[in-house]
Amino acid sequence: MEALLSKISDSGLDASSVSGEEALVFWNHVRQHVATTPQEKAESLIISAEYRSELHQFRASTEELRSALGLLNLPQDAELVLEVKNSLAEKLVDIGEYAAALTEYSEMTTIAVDNSDIDSYVLSVLGMGNLCAAYGDHARAIRYYQKIDSIDHAISSRSLRLKYKLYMLAALIEVNRIAAASDLIKECEELSILVSDKILSGQILLYQAKIYRQQKQNELAMQCLANVQYTAGNINSHWLSNMIRLETAHCMNEVQKYELANYMLESAHRRIKSYSSPILNLKLSNALATVYEKQGDNRRALDYHKRSLRIETDLMKQIPIGELGASQLRKLSRFELQLKLILSEIENRELKETTENQKHAVAKLQQDVFTDPLTSLHNRRWLDVKLKDLLLHETPFALMVVDIDHFKSINDELSHLVGDKAIVNVSHELARYFKFRGASCVRFGGEEFLVILEKSTLEQAEMHAENYRHRIFQFGWKEILGERGLTVSIGITLHREGENTQRTFYRADKALYRAKANGRNQVCTE
Repeated sequence: MEALLSKISDSGLDASSVSGEEALVFWNHVRQHVATTPQEKAESLIISAEYRSELHQFRASTEELRSALGLLNLPQDAELVLEVKNSLAEKLVDIGEYAAALTEYSEMTTIAVDNSDIDSYVLSVLGMGNLCAAYGDHARAIRYYQKIDSIDHAISSRSLRLKYKLYMLAALIEVNRIAAASDLIKECEELSILVSDKILSGQILLYQAKIYRQQKQNELAMQCLANVQYTAGNINSHWLSNMIRLETAHCMNEVQKYELANYMLESAHRRIKSYSSPILNLKLSNALATVYEKQGDNRRALDYHKRSLRIETDLMKQIPIGELGASQLRKLSRFELQLKLILSEIENRELKETTENQKHAVAKLQQDVFTDPLTSLHNRRWLDVKLKDLLLHETPFALMVVDIDHFKSINDELSHLVGDKAIVNVSHELARYFKFRGASCVRFGGEEFLVILEKSTLEQAEMHAENYRHRIFQFGWKEILGERGLTVSIGITLHREGENTQRTFYRADKALYRAKANGRNQVCTE
């Protein structure tokens, strides 16, 4: 994409200056007169397809994505092919072409496994599970979502991990497994603190409201719904805003505020009708039928029950549920074994590379290439070598993840220069405290740090973490930050024999989620 943007700039054009129909003309011109390689022409089509979606030209958008796929080749364009196929499948679902969407998702699984792309594999499995949910078979959807459980730790995107858990949460609520849903929603809340996505946070509140309503706690449900915030113009916020209206109507109806319930449903009806999504229309019809039945208006309730039945019948005819049965699940089971083998091969290759290059790697540890320039701590490149060495020699260790609380507000309110000073002081205190304690300190990225305590027990690691947390809390921040203080949250775990370091970090990260969720400025163990 960078090469194409550079060519556009060299041609005297400005891609950021166009929108709407003008953007379609612009990117068609780029494809015909500026792009020179098949990949650049494909990229032009992909961007044009997104503009067509914004203009509600959904079928034209899917055709451009298909044209883009025709210009790409495997394996060299695998990453872009997977990205386009996922976008195409989502758009096909929106326009009701479910069989075609399933084909894309199924092909995605094969390409993702062949190219060791865990995140794309997860997206394709989620897509198939969502088709089951659209059909109304939520138990089968759960079986698809469960296929991700064994590779959850290997998902590189926290946002994607949260989406996967939210899909599972929605399905659990639909099959009335409220106890399991209540447990899962706590995990979602902890993870959402680090993801910082208003749409995903809004979904958590929506599902919490559903749980409260099923537990007859309607006031708490409405409080949750009132706290939802989302970004206007986002396609997911369109879905969220309408689901909020439907759920609010249910709550209003439960407390016999019928006029407000009807108003919310009429508002949702106008919006959903213009969007023409069969899945949203089905939810709307079911909600209207339930509300009118509760109000004793049986004639209108029956009308909406009939409408709901018609939509549901059409969905059942269009969604290829038979192709989402045992054979597809068996295929995914075979892929799971391949994915585990891929992860194992990657780890073995890393160990082999470490053995072959050990002398060279140790010599380079002293060079600047392994040092973070701002803090003088070790950097992620050094961390990779260190973790391989620990695995190679089977050295037990505790892993500590340290994160500065509310760091974004320091940058926003006091400037990035002050933020850098805060990072430097936190890192210097980290180095001073752990200097003589057999530990390695790493700046992992931004305001996040790692500490590796070799041959340490969990209790010892927790004691050191608590001492360091208190040290930061008591530090003289006034000269740097004025009247505001600074705290850190810390998550700790022990590396388990036989596991890869990715899983160890995942567990320490989960402990950090909990420390953040519990109020920050504290230490939590896995």
